[in-house]
Amino acid sequence: MRFRDRRLEQELHLGGLDPAAAPEVFGDMTAYFQQKPIEVIAKEYWRHHEGEDVTAQQQVGEAKDEATVLAYYAETPHYLYELSYWEASADKQAWFRVVELACRKYDLRHVLDFGGGVGGLSLYLNRRGIRCDYLDVAGKTFDYAAWRFGCSGLDVTMLDITSANRRPTGPYDAIVAWDVLEHLFDLEGAIRNIAGLLRPRGLFLSKSTFATEGTPHEAIHLAQHKRYADVAVFNELVAGSGFQYLGQLKPNRVSRLLRTCGFRYAVAGIRITPRLKHGGNFLVHERAA
Repeated sequence: MRFRDRRLEQELHLGGLDPAAAPEVFGDMTAYFQQKPIEVIAKEYWRHHEGEDVTAQQQVGEAKDEATVLAYYAETPHYLYELSYWEASADKQAWFRVVELACRKYDLRHVLDFGGGVGGLSLYLNRRGIRCDYLDVAGKTFDYAAWRFGCSGLDVTMLDITSANRRPTGPYDAIVAWDVLEHLFDLEGAIRNIAGLLRPRGLFLSKSTFATEGTPHEAIHLAQHKRYADVAVFNELVAGSGFQYLGQLKPNRVSRLLRTCGFRYAVAGIRITPRLKHGGNFLVHERAA
């Protein structure tokens, strides 16, 4: 792949691009922006990221009301490039595979991508025969995801959390919240809503990086949720809405063996390890029967 944004890879802790996914993801970006070169899109991202978006992110991170948070996500162009680059990475593609295998192993036929961003997970699962609905805030990112779904020819259900007529109703077999919870103003209410959307014994898969003192996390990881960087505190919150913690979702031992042999992002299978820790893996909670 000719184009590489090594600075963004370093900031997002990515290990390079996936040679199969990157051309398609970057092709979507350039087509959406009327054939604007990906290098130009990247320069515009960094100019915005280091300029006017600095103040906007600080305001969101310290927001005192939900309207401020939602307005930012509706209007910001910040995520179109950043989330697309993340989707094009080998790391993210490997985690897509982990989620897919979890769906097959646990018979999760109807999934909700809670905070679907540019639509990568929804596209990935629907292309593989697993129904995945998309949920986010209407705005620039939402519109881009809709465009991608239209180009794909897939019938992806799009839901808007801010619209009374376009909210999810469930029940879902699984709900995936991937780097989303740290951005929600009413996190406690969101967890209750997720519980209500799942079928009994449905699975809640979450992967979050909550803000902590003295770390370089983006300001838009809301400061009011710092306490949830302690996974035990987060687990107490989720358990309060009727969930039982099952463990961490991660590649299995065969995958780990392949990785030690040089196949860095190999995913030959998955497992759930019943240890309560973050560690960069999905946390799996089951809704009470």
